Amino acid sequence: MRIASLIPSGTDIAAALGLENHLVGRSHSCDLPTSLHLPILTQSRVRYDMSPREIDDAVTLAIQNGQGNASLYVTDRQLLHRLNPDIVLTQTICDVCAVNANSAVRDLPPNAKLVNLSATSFSGLWDDLREVAHAVNPMLPGITGQSEKLIASLQQRLEKVRSAVANRLPPKVVTLEWSDPPFIGGHWVPEIVELAGGDHVLGAATQPSRRSTWEEVASANPDVILLMPCGYGLEETRQQGLALLENPVFAQLNAVRTGNIWTTDATHLFSRCTSQSVRAAEVVAGILHPGCGFGFTPSEAQPMQ
Repeated sequence: MRIASLIPSGTDIAAALGLENHLVGRSHSCDLPTSLHLPILTQSRVRYDMSPREIDDAVTLAIQNGQGNASLYVTDRQLLHRLNPDIVLTQTICDVCAVNANSAVRDLPPNAKLVNLSATSFSGLWDDLREVAHAVNPMLPGITGQSEKLIASLQQRLEKVRSAVANRLPPKVVTLEWSDPPFIGGHWVPEIVELAGGDHVLGAATQPSRRSTWEEVASANPDVILLMPCGYGLEETRQQGLALLENPVFAQLNAVRTGNIWTTDATHLFSRCTSQSVRAAEVVAGILHPGCGFGFTPSEAQPMQ
């Protein structure tokens, strides 16, 4: 069994199912320790040393020119064919976040099976776990049962979060998936907030993230702001938060003035729908409802100072 993952969530799911030893290649964004020494199969055409505004401008221009995903990411087709995987993992969720299925199918080795991850909710995550297990099961019998045990364990953890916050007043929460321009968190992020006992304003569960304005954010008058710029770690998120404080509209938000703005390790908690999304619900519960029984480490989330 040989698995090539063109997306971080594919690598995460393979590892969660105990398939890390079967991975033969990864994306440039995969960051699990078990995957770091694997051949890198993808590259981004967008330079991530640019500012958030510059990155947004580059992505917007590519989409306006009709180039889309193909202009943002490139797959090493020759290397992928040399690795000769049985299964290639990719996604159908977001054209600007990673290699998508339309791009991947053009580079697919002749005998490989393409598995598209498409979760925009926890229910979709269970489907993705089952889909990967189903694809692998003919060569690794028993993996289907293992996936069901994993799903049951993750569901139990989510139920504990629900129970812990069930009778608490939900604060109004704005999640920022991008800082310049502001994007409201979407897909699984609103569900995480609601499960953790918050009222996710300006965005709905399973709906994509969307561009917003600081005036719209101000009108929502959130009690808590969670900074989770897609693809960034805690320190990078903190730097973006400091830059936001120079914006007078942002600086006057009630959540900012009362110290309820939080930086997070967005990459590992919010940027992809995997078993780590369950951990994200636990972390958010700890932020919104201190003393509820759930906490977090300084490497996962910190209040802006």
